[in-house]
Amino acid sequence: MRILLLLCCFSFSLSAQETPMKTVSTIFNAMRAGDTTGLRAYFHPGATLNSVVTKPDGVTEVGAGDINRWFKGMQGADAGAWDEQLHYGEVRVDGHLATVWAPYVFNYKEKLHHCGVNAFQLVKDGGEGQWRVLHIADTRRDAPGDCIPVSEDSPEAAIRSLATGWHKAAADADSTAFFDAMTDDAIYIGTDKSEHWTKAEFLGFAAPYFARGKAWAFTASERHVFYDPNSQVAYWDELLDTWMGPCRGTAVVKRDGPDGHWKIAHYTLSVTVPNEKIEGFIELTKE
Repeated sequence: MRILLLLCCFSFSLSAQETPMKTVSTIFNAMRAGDTTGLRAYFHPGATLNSVVTKPDGVTEVGAGDINRWFKGMQGADAGAWDEQLHYGEVRVDGHLATVWAPYVFNYKEKLHHCGVNAFQLVKDGGEGQWRVLHIADTRRDAPGDCIPVSEDSPEAAIRSLATGWHKAAADADSTAFFDAMTDDAIYIGTDKSEHWTKAEFLGFAAPYFARGKAWAFTASERHVFYDPNSQVAYWDELLDTWMGPCRGTAVVKRDGPDGHWKIAHYTLSVTVPNEKIEGFIELTKE
């Protein structure tokens, strides 16, 4: 098992190091295994560490870490004792320079210890073209309620759950769940040409319907989710069964908050008109 683990985690082939995120993942796999064998090849010789901590009085302290000390701590830990999990990793690349923004939760001996954000800077200059860590800066929080466990759902599954739950909230006249699923600056575009609403405007329009316990019931018969793992904006389109007949909906969603929950930033609802009936539709609306 030990040999297999080393082969899995510390292969130096170019194919295993073709992305900055794979380097980051390899480091975390090594941390969980408590084994630093070959790990230095994933760090630039001049790599540095810093932690940014904001004290209760509002004072910010920047602490300088030491790579060697960090390695020794990892070597002294039992396998599985250090388990740092990422909510997600947002990657930006320009040539041979990359940045990975990664909110994390750190578990020590299976108990949540602290959380924050890792900001990795990497350079592609390894002996076989692999990405290596040039600098790590992190934040750390450990106050009660600060840290939320990493979801086991895939981003696609989480987005689908958001979409289904959002429509269900409208059907159940649950205004809190419905509007909490939207970002503060969300835009909703309805079927009427005048309906370009901010979240507050849409709430004002919808409030009477929710108040009497009957809003609207839209059910998706078809949905497509589009997600780029390096970006934290995604979208879906869907075909809906509604009281107006078949409608199309398109949503733009983005991660919101340190735990990376998806929220709706933009939604467009449109009525579908069969091509063979479009002339009659134009005549009906006089437009």
